[in-house]
Amino acid sequence: MGKKIYTILNSTSAKVMLLIIVLVLPLNVIAIIAVNSTLDTVVEQVRLMEQDRANSYMADISTRMDNTLSLLHYLASKNSDFIKMNMQKENNYDYQSAKLKSYYHLKAMAGMIDGGDGFYYFNKYIDDIIIYSDQKKDNSTIEDLTEFMTEYAKKENPTGWHFYEWNARQYLILYVETKDIAYGGWLDLDIYKEQMIQDLVYANFTVNFTEGNEITADESEIGMYARKKNIFLSISISKKDILKDISGYQRFLQTTAFVYLILVPVLYIVLRYLLLKPLHKINFAHKEIQNGNQDYRIIEKDGSAEYKEIYESFNQMVDNLHNLKIEAYETEISRQKMELRNLQLQIRPHFLLNIFNLILTMAERKQTEAIEEIVIYLSEYFRYIFRSNKELELFSKELHLLEGYARMMDIRYPGQVEISFHIAPEILFIRIPPLLLLNFVENAVKHGVKKGKMLHILVMAEYADGKVVFDITDDGNGMDKDTLKRNRSIIEGESEPDNVNTHVGLYNSLKRLKYFYGDEAELYISSEQGQMTCFIIRFPYQLEVDDESFDCK
Repeated sequence: MGKKIYTILNSTSAKVMLLIIVLVLPLNVIAIIAVNSTLDTVVEQVRLMEQDRANSYMADISTRMDNTLSLLHYLASKNSDFIKMNMQKENNYDYQSAKLKSYYHLKAMAGMIDGGDGFYYFNKYIDDIIIYSDQKKDNSTIEDLTEFMTEYAKKENPTGWHFYEWNARQYLILYVETKDIAYGGWLDLDIYKEQMIQDLVYANFTVNFTEGNEITADESEIGMYARKKNIFLSISISKKDILKDISGYQRFLQTTAFVYLILVPVLYIVLRYLLLKPLHKINFAHKEIQNGNQDYRIIEKDGSAEYKEIYESFNQMVDNLHNLKIEAYETEISRQKMELRNLQLQIRPHFLLNIFNLILTMAERKQTEAIEEIVIYLSEYFRYIFRSNKELELFSKELHLLEGYARMMDIRYPGQVEISFHIAPEILFIRIPPLLLLNFVENAVKHGVKKGKMLHILVMAEYADGKVVFDITDDGNGMDKDTLKRNRSIIEGESEPDNVNTHVGLYNSLKRLKYFYGDEAELYISSEQGQMTCFIIRFPYQLEVDDESFDCK
C-alpha cells in the first residue's frame, strides 16, 4: 500500500497537479493584496528609464563617431599600404596590390573597434573608391549610398559629420578631404531607430533624429532628449498608453484570481491531454525499439505541432537505421573516387618533364649546386605526396613546398619570376587538401611568363569572418573573355572539363574543396587579358591543435 502511494505521488500527473497548486495559489494571494503605485510615480519611472535609454544610444553614437574618425585618420596617415595606395596615380598592379592589402587592413581594424557601419577612401587621381561595410541587410541602400559618396567627394563641402536622408533612411556621413584623397564613413541611424522601436513596449510613441533642433513633446506625452553636437535624438511616449492598464489593475487581479481557482481542475485535464498522453506514446515507442522491434512506428496523430514533429522525427530516425549501411558504402566509394582524382592531380607528367629538362640543362652547365637543390625539392615533393596518410595536411607543409617551388622557378627563369607570400600566422595551423595552392601558383607561372618582363605572383592568406581566405594574384597574361567565361562556368557547376587535359586542375581543386568543406567552400576568379589574374579561395576555418614539423628525412 505504501509503495503504491509512493508511486502515485512520484508520478508526473501528481507533480503537474502539485506544480499548478504551488504556482496558482501564491499568485492569487499576491494579486489580491497588491496595491498600485501612484500614476505620477509610474510616469516618472518610465521617463527616467527611457531617458537613460536615450542617453545610452546617443553615447554609443558619439563613441562610434569618434572611433570612426580616429581609425580613418590613422590608416590614411600611418599605414604604409594605405599611403602607398593613395600615392598611386595609375590603376596598375602596384595600386591593386596595395588596395587589396589596404582593404584587409581596414576590415581587420574595423572589426576590432566599435566604429561606423561603413568606411570609404576615394582616390581622386584614379577616380576609384575602396569601401568596406559589414551590414548584412538592405544592400540596395548601401549601393545607393556608395554612389552618393562618390559624387559627394567631388563637391566642396566642409569637413565633419553631416545629417543625410536617402531612400527614407537617415544617415550620419563623415567627409574628410585632403589634397590627394577623400575619406570618411557612415552610421545608419535607422538601425538605432529600429532597435529603439523594438525596445519600447508601448503602442503610441515616436523616435526621431533631427539636425539643429529637438522635437518637443506636448502635454499628453512625456519627452526624452539627448544630443551630440547638432544631432538630436527625441523620444516621446503617450501618457495614456503608459497608464491605460493601471486604473483597472486591481479589479483585473481580483477577477483573475477567482477564475484561476475555478480553472485548476480544467487546467490539469488540459495539460494531461496535451503533455502527458503524448509522452506516454513516445516512451512506449522507445521501449519497443529497445526490445528489438525495429519495424515499430508511431501511427497515432496528435493535435500539437510539436509532438507531431517529434513523432515524425522518431519514425524518420528508425527509417534511417536501415539506410546507414548503404550510405556508409556510398561515402566510402565517393572517398575512393576523390583519392583517385587527387593522385591524377598530384602526378603531373608536364611538371616532371619540365623539372627533368631543367636538371639536364643545369648538368650541361655544370651547375651542381642548382642540381642538388632541385633534387632535394623533388625528394620533398614526392615524400609529401606518398608518405602522408591523411586527406588534409598542415598548411605549413604546403607553404614549405610553395617556397621550394619559388626557388625552382628562380633557377629556371632567373630574374623573370618573383613569388611573394603574405601569410597570417594563424593560417599555418590549418589543414588543406595537398597541393591545392601549388596548382594555382604553377598555373600562374605556366601561363604568365613572358620574355623580357618580370612576372609577379602574390600569395595571401588570412582569417576573415570565420573563414580561411587564400588570394593568388599575378600580373601575367590574364585570360580572354571566352576562357574566363568557361572557367567560371566550371566553378559555378554549370559545366565540366571537356577532357582530362582541359581545365582539370581547376575542376579537381573545386571538387576537392566541395568534398572536404561542403557548400561553405567558395572559389572565385577574376582576370583582365594582358593585365592580371586573381583566384580567391574561401572555406571554414578549422584550427589544427597538434602542430607537425615538415619531415625531410
